[in-house]
Amino acid sequence: MKKILAILLVLLIALPMVFAQGGKAETSSDGKIHLKAYMQIDPTLSQYAGHNEIMKAFAEKYPNIVIEPEYASGEAFHQKFQAMAASKEIPDIFTCYGGSRSDYITKTGLVLDLREDYLTDDIMSQYSSATWAEQGSEGQYWMIPPSLAVCHTVYANTDLLKKLGLEYPKTYSEWLEQIPVIREAGYYPVSMGNKDPWVVNSWLLSLLIDRLGGPEWFMKAAKGEGASFTDEPMVKSLEIIKEMTDKGLFSPGVNQMSNTEADQEFYQQKSVYLIDAGWRTSGMDNDLSAEMKASVEMYVFPEIEGEVRHNTSTATVSEGFGISAKLKGTEKADAAWTFITFYNGEEGAKIRAQYGDVPSYKLDLTKIKLAPMQAKFAQFQATHDMGYVFDAVMGAEGVSILNNDIQAMMLGNGEPKTIAEKYEKFVKQNER
Repeated sequence: MKKILAILLVLLIALPMVFAQGGKAETSSDGKIHLKAYMQIDPTLSQYAGHNEIMKAFAEKYPNIVIEPEYASGEAFHQKFQAMAASKEIPDIFTCYGGSRSDYITKTGLVLDLREDYLTDDIMSQYSSATWAEQGSEGQYWMIPPSLAVCHTVYANTDLLKKLGLEYPKTYSEWLEQIPVIREAGYYPVSMGNKDPWVVNSWLLSLLIDRLGGPEWFMKAAKGEGASFTDEPMVKSLEIIKEMTDKGLFSPGVNQMSNTEADQEFYQQKSVYLIDAGWRTSGMDNDLSAEMKASVEMYVFPEIEGEVRHNTSTATVSEGFGISAKLKGTEKADAAWTFITFYNGEEGAKIRAQYGDVPSYKLDLTKIKLAPMQAKFAQFQATHDMGYVFDAVMGAEGVSILNNDIQAMMLGNGEPKTIAEKYEKFVKQNER
C-alpha cells in the first residue's frame, strides 16, 4: 500500500511538469492559452494599421488565446531571430519566409510543416493559386502568405511632371535625359532608401534581371544549368544601377537613407519619382493628402534596350506566420493555427483590404470600398506580369555579400563585371 501511495505521489508531482513541457493541458493560471510571437512588423507605421486592427479583432473573438508579440523590422529582426535559431529556442509564432530567407529555421527542423496537421486541399482552394509557390524542397509549407509581395514599382508625381513639362519616360534613355531638367528645377529625380543593402536587390536588381534575362535564364543561372551570373543579363543589370547612380538619377545619400526617409522625401514633393514596393500604397493612403493621392501613379521601370521581357514587375509571396515545430500535437499548436487562419482567412483579409492590402485570400474586392492608392495597386497587379525576386530564390549568405558589393559600387567602389564574377564563384561553391 505504501508503495502504491508513493507511486501516486510521484505521478502527481510529475503531472504539472508534463503539461509545462507540451502536454495537452497548456492553459496558464488565468485559464487562457498564451502564445509568444516574434513578428517582422513595425506597428507604429501607418502601413501596419490593418495588422493592428486584426490583432484587436482576434483578441475580441478569441479571448481565451493571448498573443504576446515582440516586434522588430529589417535586418534587426533577422539578426535576433538567427541568434534564437542557433540556441534552438524560438517563439510559438513567428514571421517566416517561403524561400531561402528563412533557411536558418526552415532547414533546421524548427518550423512545423503545415501540411502534416492543418493545411488541406479545401483550405488551399480558398486562396489564389499564386499563393502556393514552392516553399520547402520536399513540398513543405511553412506558412500561408497573406498577400502577394510586389517588390518593384516606380511611383510618379504626375503633377510635378506636368509642372516640369515632362511625361513618364517610355525608355530608360529618356529617363536619364530628364535628370538635368528635374535637377535644374530644384527637385531630385528618384528617391530610394538603400540604407539596408537588400533594398537595391529587391526593388531594382530583380526587375532588371527579369527584363534582360527573363525567368528561364534566371533559374538556369541559379542552378548552373547552361547559364551563369557572369552572363550579360547580370552584368548589364549591375551596369545600369551604376549608371543610374553615377548620372545622378538617385537623390543624394541614397545609401544612407532608410525606406521611411525616402518615402518622406517623395511625400514632401522633393523628388519626382520613388522606387519602392507595391505595398507602400497602404502607407500612402494614410499619409498623403487627397490631392497627392490623385497625382501619384504607379508605373514600372521604362523599356530597356535589348530587354527580353516588357512592362514587367517582380513579386514573391509575402512572408507569413510559421509555428514552432515544438508545438506539434498540442493545444498551443491548435491555438496558433486558429490565429493564422483568422489573420490570413476571410476575416483578416477583409480588414487588410480596408487598410490598403490586396490579400491572397479570394475576396470579391468589388464588394469592398478600396482606398484610392489601394485601388491603383489592385489594378497594377492585374495588368503587369511578375518576374522572380532575386533574394526570394537565392541563398541569404550569398545575397548579403552581393548586396554589400552593390552598395559599395554605388558609393564608387567596385565594378559590375567583378561583382558578378565574385557572386558566381560564391554560388558555384556554396549553392549548387
